[in-house]
Amino acid sequence: MLVVENLCAHIGEFRLQNISFELPEGGILALLGPSGSGKTFLLRCIAGFHRLDEGSIRLKNRRIDDLPVSSRKVGFVFQNYALFPHLDSSLNLGFPLYIRGLRKKTIRRIARETSKDLNGLDIYMDRRIEELPEGMKQLIAFGRERLHEVEILLLDEPLSQLDRKIHVEMRTLLKKFIKNMGKITIVVFSDPEDAMALGDHLGVMYEGRLIQVGKTEEVFNNPATPIAMELTSKLGVNTIKVHVVKGKCYPYDPGQVNVEDGDYILMFRPEEVEISPGGARHRILECHFYDGIRMLCVCESDGVRINALLPRNIGEEAELRVKTPHFFKVSPQIHDEFVLW
Repeated sequence: MLVVENLCAHIGEFRLQNISFELPEGGILALLGPSGSGKTFLLRCIAGFHRLDEGSIRLKNRRIDDLPVSSRKVGFVFQNYALFPHLDSSLNLGFPLYIRGLRKKTIRRIARETSKDLNGLDIYMDRRIEELPEGMKQLIAFGRERLHEVEILLLDEPLSQLDRKIHVEMRTLLKKFIKNMGKITIVVFSDPEDAMALGDHLGVMYEGRLIQVGKTEEVFNNPATPIAMELTSKLGVNTIKVHVVKGKCYPYDPGQVNVEDGDYILMFRPEEVEISPGGARHRILECHFYDGIRMLCVCESDGVRINALLPRNIGEEAELRVKTPHFFKVSPQIHDEFVLW
């Protein structure tokens, strides 16, 4: 198990603040957050590229944060792949073996064998790096870490350089490879869809803080804060200030209210809206193509507008309810969070 406890570090004016989480052997943690939230900086601290101000990092009950980079058994796949342009694909893939002192002939043989498991990479083994498609560069960077003797694998935005044509395919391959390796893995993403597809655990980062971490499904279904909900929603969220009295919600009725009386921030995702007989009647103001069967629609009920993902032939009106409304109690903490947000 990897245990990070109260990790604090700084670079310039930016600070990581009291980062804590645990990840079991073979677990995959996807770190999700906007640019500048500290995701890559956290990876670099775990790898040993930056010293900690406070806290500890333990692997299998031994402390590793006081070890040099070379002794931590951590593999790091950089966002730009960190490949060597003067070496061909086989020597780039086998570079960890070169460091151990193996001969080039042996390295090329092992690299060719390894490449056969990397989705067609074997036919590119004699090519120079600048001749490779982006997907093959990614596979070399990832495959290289398979030849390292590592216990932790860190990946920084592994899909960011790929075009949409191969993005989803590569995401599926990466998850397969990572599962087969069985290593503790932490992957950084800015896209919630990528993060939730790849990670069995999800950590949401914002301004140097890990604001929520847990099983991916749990974090998605039960966001702890408005920011966590916003960052895990690929289509954005509907956000409405409401007042609840005796099970009734004003000015917008989501269709089900199971909270005590008071003032709340009501939030729900467009895909969490469904057509339901007896639901609140909404006028459909405009619709935009989403996929072959659904439209992203702007709807209005009693002067409140929401976004909803609805069937293509929805018509001019529909009775709608929210499947999973999220109520965040208005408090000084929530108010401050919305100011930051």
